[in-house]
Amino acid sequence: MPIVHPVRRLLCRRCGETAEPVAGQCPWCGNYAEAITRPHNRRRPARARPVRASFEEDAYEDRRPVRPEYAIPVRRPYLIPPLVVVAVAYFGLLASLVGCAVIVAIGGMTEGDDLLAGQAFAEVVTTGLTLLALGLAWKASRQKVPEGTTALTWAASFPLLCILLVLNLAFFTLLRELLKPLGAPEPERMKLTLITVLLICVQPGIVEELFFRQMTLGVLRRSLNVHLAIWLTAVAFAGAHLGNILGMPYLFLVGGFFGYARVYGGLPLAVLLHFLHNLAVVAYDAYRPFG
Repeated sequence: MPIVHPVRRLLCRRCGETAEPVAGQCPWCGNYAEAITRPHNRRRPARARPVRASFEEDAYEDRRPVRPEYAIPVRRPYLIPPLVVVAVAYFGLLASLVGCAVIVAIGGMTEGDDLLAGQAFAEVVTTGLTLLALGLAWKASRQKVPEGTTALTWAASFPLLCILLVLNLAFFTLLRELLKPLGAPEPERMKLTLITVLLICVQPGIVEELFFRQMTLGVLRRSLNVHLAIWLTAVAFAGAHLGNILGMPYLFLVGGFFGYARVYGGLPLAVLLHFLHNLAVVAYDAYRPFG
């Protein structure tokens, strides 16, 4: 018999996934064993006593078939490389937003209903683009939530969301006061209606999370450290809000928050936090006591 070694579930330092190494590699991102060194559980597994094979068994050991857990995984080639899908989809998203803004400007859509119609058209385009790109890169965008982190992440996320909303209020209030002496017009209040909730809270909460925290983050985690992937995704998330350039620093911060919620709490948590964040912003803007 060959030497028996216990199988250990290890945490990959690059992608953050917890799994049993396959042929010395992380089965999620393909990282080699030298980076997969930290065990997921602190308790060390019981050591199995090595059993030496007899001389006759050693002679035939090389002829035995390789056990499945030590076989090198076979990676099927993608129809289109996932990183290419993400890059093309992202620039397509930016182009669609710019195109819709140009159409709104040329058509003279300055009234509230016209702006909502233009926004609805833009969101239909971005939804179709997101679903198409996610379908092409779905296998590479799958992500596992580490064991034992879901409950704590859900419990901690909502107080952190309240802190971010207070920071949002302070940031944009300060920005509004700084721009007043320069003659900047007071932004029009948003109306808390079913249409605005659907266009500003529901659709972005679902579609943007699928695009950024599921597809983009999932693909980047295959080749980057999980924390670097989260903040690169936050940069892309902030850059996609072309109509709110002054708010991009805050959007970068909240994009990182949604990224950590996705990694350690799951996609439903990220969608719920995004929805509640946008809903709170719309409700405050509709009923703010000044302006």
